[in-house]
Amino acid sequence: MKLTTFLLLICFTAYAEDGYSQAEKPGVSGLVKGSVIREVERPMTTYPYSDPDPVARPGRVYPYFRFDGFTNKSEMRNWKMVELENNYIKLAVMPEMGGKVWEAIEKSRQYPFVFSTHVVKFRDISLRGAWTTGGLEFNFGDIGHATTTATPVDYFTRTNADGSVSCFIGATEWASRTTWRVEIRLDSGKAYFTTRSWWYNDTPVEQEFYHWINAGFKADGNLEFIFPGTHHVGHGGEYDTWPLDSVGREISFYGKNNFGSYKSYHIVGRPSNFYGGYWHNDEMGFGRYSPYFEKLGKKVWILGLSQEGTRWENLLGDKDGLNVELQSGRLFTQASRGSELTPFKHVGFAPYTADAWNDSWFPVKQTRGMTNASLRGALNIRVEGKWLKIDWMSLENQSDTLDVLYSGTSLLRRHLALRPMQLFRDSIKWTVNIDKVAVKLGHDLLTDDPGDSLNRPLRAPENFDWRSEYGLLLKGTDLSRQKDYNEAEEYFMKSLAKDPNFVPALGQMAQIKYREGLYEMARSFAGKALAVDTYDPLANYFWGLSSEKTGSDADALDGFSVATLSPEFRKAAWLRIAYLNIRKKNWKEAENLISKCVDGYPMDENAIVVKALIDRKHGKSASAINSLNELLAVDPLNHFAQFEKYMITGAGADKDDFVKYIRQEMPHETFIEMAIRYYEWNMEEESLRILNLAPVHPMVQLWQAWLLDRAGKKSESDNKLMLAMAASPELVFPFRPEMTELFSWASRQKPDWKWSYYKALILWQNNQVEAAKSIFDSCGTQPDFVPFYLAKAELFRSDSLAARAALEKAYQLDPQQWRTGYRLAQYYISNNRLSDARVVTAKNYKVHPSSFITGLQYAQVLKLGGLYSDALDVLARLQMLPSEGDVNAHSLFRETNILMALEYMKTGKWKKAVVSLNQAETWPENLFSGEPYLADNRTTKFLRAYCFSRLKIQPEVDKAFADISSYKNPDGWTSNFGNRLTEIIAGGSRDYKKIAETLLNQNAKDRDNEILSVFMTIL
Repeated sequence: MKLTTFLLLICFTAYAEDGYSQAEKPGVSGLVKGSVIREVERPMTTYPYSDPDPVARPGRVYPYFRFDGFTNKSEMRNWKMVELENNYIKLAVMPEMGGKVWEAIEKSRQYPFVFSTHVVKFRDISLRGAWTTGGLEFNFGDIGHATTTATPVDYFTRTNADGSVSCFIGATEWASRTTWRVEIRLDSGKAYFTTRSWWYNDTPVEQEFYHWINAGFKADGNLEFIFPGTHHVGHGGEYDTWPLDSVGREISFYGKNNFGSYKSYHIVGRPSNFYGGYWHNDEMGFGRYSPYFEKLGKKVWILGLSQEGTRWENLLGDKDGLNVELQSGRLFTQASRGSELTPFKHVGFAPYTADAWNDSWFPVKQTRGMTNASLRGALNIRVEGKWLKIDWMSLENQSDTLDVLYSGTSLLRRHLALRPMQLFRDSIKWTVNIDKVAVKLGHDLLTDDPGDSLNRPLRAPENFDWRSEYGLLLKGTDLSRQKDYNEAEEYFMKSLAKDPNFVPALGQMAQIKYREGLYEMARSFAGKALAVDTYDPLANYFWGLSSEKTGSDADALDGFSVATLSPEFRKAAWLRIAYLNIRKKNWKEAENLISKCVDGYPMDENAIVVKALIDRKHGKSASAINSLNELLAVDPLNHFAQFEKYMITGAGADKDDFVKYIRQEMPHETFIEMAIRYYEWNMEEESLRILNLAPVHPMVQLWQAWLLDRAGKKSESDNKLMLAMAASPELVFPFRPEMTELFSWASRQKPDWKWSYYKALILWQNNQVEAAKSIFDSCGTQPDFVPFYLAKAELFRSDSLAARAALEKAYQLDPQQWRTGYRLAQYYISNNRLSDARVVTAKNYKVHPSSFITGLQYAQVLKLGGLYSDALDVLARLQMLPSEGDVNAHSLFRETNILMALEYMKTGKWKKAVVSLNQAETWPENLFSGEPYLADNRTTKFLRAYCFSRLKIQPEVDKAFADISSYKNPDGWTSNFGNRLTEIIAGGSRDYKKIAETLLNQNAKDRDNEILSVFMTIL
């Protein structure tokens, strides 16, 4: 077919819209010269968080602690902001709040293309509690809103030689001992900003690999999610189609998600470099660009559109509206427990490796949507009626030719000269589909992204044997990558029970035992694997590590040397051999090895610092300074590099730079981590110099005492040890296996229960539970520290008598502390000592009347004791604040009202019973939880039918049974109890007693069994 047969008309309707507002025209105030960066103090209404939990809780985020204090009372606080600005966009970064990009504004319309609130409102959402909505939040190391999301991070600001500006943020995540960085960069001639991220595992063992940027955007304005893909996948690996789901709903529009509960869509199916959104009512949008090979993950997260979600609005901000989170991840999904049975498993972060990626974020203006995007601009090409319409918005200064082609033949060619945020539009009369239409800008094919549909499998094979040696190994490996090392070990041992010589499981057990600090056991497992396969990489690597720890340097060298045959472990093995040589002061051989580690991408920052250290020891100061300056140009927050530079120059300015940029929460841990590294290299003088610059902290003082003692400075050592011993143990949570030796030494020098307590915490964290219990027991009742006994009760939770003794001792020491009463009452409740629980909870609530935590527990105890009216009075006075996924208060309210109705029914007060049943179906605002779509009220309707039958109001009986019979909620939670009730009643039964008996027999664990059991006594 000739082109002329279907190309009826080309109509040129293009225009270039000015990218500036009137106030920002050249020569008018509002323009900035190039890009600027500044640090400011911004006063903001703040709802603070408080009450750090002093009780040690070993687990996946230890040594971090939760915050339990949240409030509806605001205060003014000055927040440090780093502002970055050019002529097109303006950003604000919050270094005191995880380094999040608090706001991003398109300047011509002063439009916040990233959602932010005008107040800072902390709520109990993250792994540690404190979290705020909106902005760009950087999460590394663990699923969820990460450990650093609401606390200070290290930061550094710079104007670059090319006129761009950068704010570097970063921290070491102590639960994994991995370090992350982000450079937030704004160029002067671009309408986008870039977040350059890199992350390195500078530990000898595998760590959990998890990274997502959670970006908030306004949930309004007829928002369309422009996420190229064919399917969406859930956290557990379940999947459905995208952008239309399997029942035909256009879920790529925010407003079309008005069903079910919260939504979590991981979009897969096309190898796309971009995603974005467009507010059609506002004629504005946004986009994110990153090469597909760097960022596989594209996620849409939405609060429920029912009252369940909308109730959050003023709890997260003050009339700022709600936001959605459109997230960018390194992996396809945020895998959760259970996803190991699907293709979407957890991934490990190999030892001594680094990863890096870039994301660029930009506003979109008046393109009427978006179909394609790159760092050159945003394109919207579509057919409307009989017209092919093209909207192109530039993100850069642009002088190039736009060419629209069909099957290689040019339909439209225009030379464009655009500034950032300027728009070009055109349209062509069109009667054919656009599958073969391509748009080029110069040599760049704008319509090449997204690519074709992918064929990646989304379902695991049904015939895979998860009970086989390999199936058990996979489960254990996945659990290990979730930091559940205890259960992972169980699966590895199950695998070995089937085949004691299964090499992969032996290697994984060697890693588990090394991680726990049980080096002889690690060496034993590795040795068994090598007896089967002398070249196995994992076994050789851990043979080397465990031999190093058990004093066999020859075996360590041997294991590492064989491990270099494997690309996976090559660099890690080279590095450990270099460390062996550093300890022996064999600088030449160390230099040869470290040179092998320096090159590559991403940059191996650790290797560069070690090379500079070796150069310093060789007297090659100029070479060392040159390496360090090159590294610091890329990562100015590399504290090892700053310290090595100071060691060479001795300059006060370099010392100050080293100290002042360590700003993250718990800064003492950064100094300790560095001191340990030098100590392991037999460079104890450097260790002491680092610790002498550290903040005062008992663990810093303990390390100083240990090192001074080794240096023969007994008097100074004793002084430091006395200071460490005298310091309060509150919020002191040691976690490094390297420190157990220090606590044993301290106990010999100056016996004190604190050394035993600290050592036990490390053993507990590393799954040596029985050893930890023994140490806790050895302390007896000597400690006068309440968190000691609360931690002990948790450790001994399977030993009822020991747990009770610990809890009662804690309560005796401080009955006014809410945690002591709360934990003791929990024990009494679980052991059915309700009268004791009532005494404790009543007192706790009286002392802490504003605490919804103590009030909720008191109401629970009153309900368990049959004091339903009193329980409801307490619930009516509570002011619950949000806690993601927490519906306990509403559940208690519902059940208490139903039980009160049953009490009325026992005495024939049918009308009052109906009132209580009606009340049970409500969702009081003070209890926080909002009503979901199609709430499951079948139990209350069934009981109400019985009441109306006794009142002889047959129409209400019929209505209740009809509602139960017809109830369906395919997109939300429903109870097994209710589903079975619907089946029975839909089958025609109206015999209340038979229905109740059937339900009780078939739903042994249902939440409504208590209710039904009471109802049976009435029938």
